[in-house]
Amino acid sequence: MGSDTRTLTTRDGCALACRDTGGDGVPIVLLHGWSQSQAMFDRLVALLRPGHRVVTYDMRNHGVSGRTGEGARVSALAADLGQVLSGLGIDRAHLVGHSMGASVLWSYLELYGPERVQSLVFVDQPTACTVLPWLDPSEAPEAGAILDYAGAGAFAAGLLSDTADTVRHEFLTSMLTRQIPPQDLDWLYEQNLLLPMPWGARLLLDHVMQDWRDVLGRIGAPTLVIGGEASHVDPTSQAWTAAHIPGAQLRIMTEAEGGAHFSFFESPHAFARVLADFVGRVP
Repeated sequence: MGSDTRTLTTRDGCALACRDTGGDGVPIVLLHGWSQSQAMFDRLVALLRPGHRVVTYDMRNHGVSGRTGEGARVSALAADLGQVLSGLGIDRAHLVGHSMGASVLWSYLELYGPERVQSLVFVDQPTACTVLPWLDPSEAPEAGAILDYAGAGAFAAGLLSDTADTVRHEFLTSMLTRQIPPQDLDWLYEQNLLLPMPWGARLLLDHVMQDWRDVLGRIGAPTLVIGGEASHVDPTSQAWTAAHIPGAQLRIMTEAEGGAHFSFFESPHAFARVLADFVGRVP
C-alpha cells in the first residue's frame, strides 16, 4: 500500500499494527469489526489516499497485532483507539467504524468525549444487538436487536466447539453478497481466522450485550450512518440510528452497489465516493 507501517504499544503492553498514508488535512481513521482486520480496507484506502490521510490499524488480537489474554471488551478497544490517536499525534479525525468498530466509537465517545472528533461514520451496526430485559420486544427490532440470550450464548458456544470453523465460515458468508468471487470469500475467511479463541468469543459476547442507544442523542459531530440494502443488518435499524443522532445523514447502499455488510470491500469505488463526499462537506 505504500503506507507508513508503525507499531504502537498499548498501556498493557499489546503491540498494535498501524498504517498511516501520511499527508495533510484531517485524517480519516478506519476501524474494522469483530474478527476482521485493517487489510480489509486496502481497496478503500487505495481510492481515498490521493486526497486524504488515511489511518488503519489492527485491533488487539486481530490481524497482525499482538496477542493478549486481556481486554476482551469493547471498552478496552475504545481505550486502544485513544492511544492510537495520541501515538500518531492526531488531534482531530474523521472516525469511521464498521460493524463492531461502530460500537468501539460509541464507547470511545462515552469514555473520552468529542474533543478529537471531526466527524463520525457508523457503518452497518445496530445500537443494540440482543433483546435485553429493558427493551420492549415489539420495539427492539427497530434498533436492530434480533438476538435473544439463548441465541447469543449459542453463537459464542459455537465459536468454541469442534465445528467452530464451519460456524465462522457460515457467519461470514451471511454478511456478503451472493456475487462475491470465491477467491475474495476465501481471503476474507483467512482474515477472520486470525482472531484467536476463546478471546474472540468473549469479545463477541461483550459486544452483542451492549446497548448504545443512550449515546446517540449526545452526539454533536457531523454524522453519517451507512447501511446496506442486502445486508444481514436490517437497514431500518440504520435509519433508526440516524433518526436518533441530531442532524445525522443516512445512506443505504443498494445491492447493485455491493450493499451488504462489507460494501467497502465488495464495492470500494461506490463506498469511497460516499465517504469522500461526506468528509468533503464537513466544516
